[in-house]
Amino acid sequence: MFDWLAQILNKIKQISGSIDKYKQDTIIQSLPSYSCVSRAKKLIEQNKLEDAKTVLEKALSLPQKDALVYKYLGVISEKLGDKASAVENYQISADIEPQDKEIWKKLGFALISAGKFEQAEKSFENADKIQGSNTDTFTGWGMALMKQKKFAQARDKFMNAVKINRYNFSAVFLCAVVEIKLEMYDKAEVKLTFLANVCPNESNTFEYARLKALKNDVQNAIHYAKKSLEYNPDMLPAYILLGQLYAHNFDKEKAFEYFVKAEQRNLISSALYLEWAKVLEKFGDYADAKQKLLKAFELDNTNTEVKANLGLCCVAGKEFEEARPLLEQAIEQDADNAVVKQALGIIDYENSNIDKAIELFKSNDEDSTNCYYLAKCYEKKNNDTKVKDYYEAAIDRNPKYITAFIDYAKYLISKSEFDEARRKLRKALKADENNITILNLLFFASYVLVKDEVYEYNVKETIKIAQKIEEINPDLFEYPEQKAELEKLLQNSSERE
Repeated sequence: MFDWLAQILNKIKQISGSIDKYKQDTIIQSLPSYSCVSRAKKLIEQNKLEDAKTVLEKALSLPQKDALVYKYLGVISEKLGDKASAVENYQISADIEPQDKEIWKKLGFALISAGKFEQAEKSFENADKIQGSNTDTFTGWGMALMKQKKFAQARDKFMNAVKINRYNFSAVFLCAVVEIKLEMYDKAEVKLTFLANVCPNESNTFEYARLKALKNDVQNAIHYAKKSLEYNPDMLPAYILLGQLYAHNFDKEKAFEYFVKAEQRNLISSALYLEWAKVLEKFGDYADAKQKLLKAFELDNTNTEVKANLGLCCVAGKEFEEARPLLEQAIEQDADNAVVKQALGIIDYENSNIDKAIELFKSNDEDSTNCYYLAKCYEKKNNDTKVKDYYEAAIDRNPKYITAFIDYAKYLISKSEFDEARRKLRKALKADENNITILNLLFFASYVLVKDEVYEYNVKETIKIAQKIEEINPDLFEYPEQKAELEKLLQNSSERE
């Protein structure tokens, strides 16, 4: 009667034996993979990346794919700078084990590094579904959106990251950066002030300097840009910003000092030479600006701004044939480029296409150079009021615009407005006290005025102008006869006394 029980027990033993055999096989198969991952992790900790990679690659030959093997191969690829391989391995790991709390996040950051921002966005979305309310996930998600210029959406993600962890300084910083992009300057300033007090570094401090510059707080912008260089003396954007800020203050020497310092530290880039050239253009030095732009062009011959400014410098030097292809390429890439329009306007002015030139210059009549050329255009059209208005605008926007001062004074002298010409020339001397052209014009305007109304003091002051020119270079004094005439007037006055 117990035969049936014996038979059942026997079957149970057989089934149990099969299960034990299955477990044994499973352990035999999984142990090598587990062992490989453990060894690889230790090697990664010791920074023996190639050895770790070799160990994990052996595990790939096992019949069962292990998500951890691919995950750590991704880690190694990332550390070795192989972005494509990191993405590939993380993706395989995610496909094998999609519920891994870390894998989608790792994949997301790898995709950002590889420039695949839309895919990265989806990866962080998956990470959030598996493990919600993770500050790093929201930070990465915001970065992916930021790279796509979706600044408002990126800000929302960074704000979520900060709500979860207010000491996620990366998220605070990136949130401030996108707020600057969104022109939310006051909100950005609160965050950057917090970072400046809690965890100051070159990036936070530089961004604070940039914000101050955008708010036209130039002195504080200079202060924080210099501070960022104290944290990192190789911070190229800080050197460029300081050059721009000192140029804004019309301090030519200081502006050039920071560009030179960057070059001396071998912080060579197309951006350095482009911004250096733009400052040189601001001070009317187109020849030197062209040399900087040629260096920028060697480093990046696709940059629209480089082509446009190089074209402008060629035009300023009347090298129209050299300028033409550069301007054509630049305007193909940016049809509304202000620098190209300025260059084309100068060409039209030089070719006496005055109405066309005026149209181009008026597209940006806040620019001092455009104002100068508008004055020159209206000179040709004999519109005295507009000539004066635009010369005034040019020197008001750039009080060191020597060419504009000189041409304005010449125009006033041609209209016999000697007193006004003298006022402009004296103002110009504050910007360039030894400029021979200014001094000669000032002497002539003063000579005419003192001839009309002879006062000993005024005659002496006018003679002093001539003497200053002769001290610099006697061959460059243009009015020796007029000086002799004044000296004779002075002598006659003394004899009468």
